[in-house]
Amino acid sequence: MRKTLRVLTVVAASAAAFVFATPTEAAGGLRVGEYACYGSSGLLIGLGFKVRDGSHYTNLDGDSAGTYAIAGDKVSFHGGHLDGQSGEDLKDGKFNISGHGISCEPYR
Repeated sequence: MRKTLRVLTVVAASAAAFVFATPTEAAGGLRVGEYACYGSSGLLIGLGFKVRDGSHYTNLDGDSAGTYAIAGDKVSFHGGHLDGQSGEDLKDGKFNISGHGISCEPYR
């Protein structure tokens, strides 16, 4: 009985870890979860954000909220700390912020 219970506990814990560690794709091509943005000098701390669902995001602290919209391979941000920014070349959850040499992708 103890061995069976131990095996079930390990299986359940492994399944839970997989569910929480795997970002889910939100409608429109951005994955729910944390994003990091990079420039030529490396990680750009102030641009990081969290995708909440298929149209909402916040800054990493969660205190500046906004929305985003997807049209083809373009992302546009409204409100929040990325207000007025647009991204292009959206593919596999990654994109480039237009005209700035900045790329953003799901944080690992």
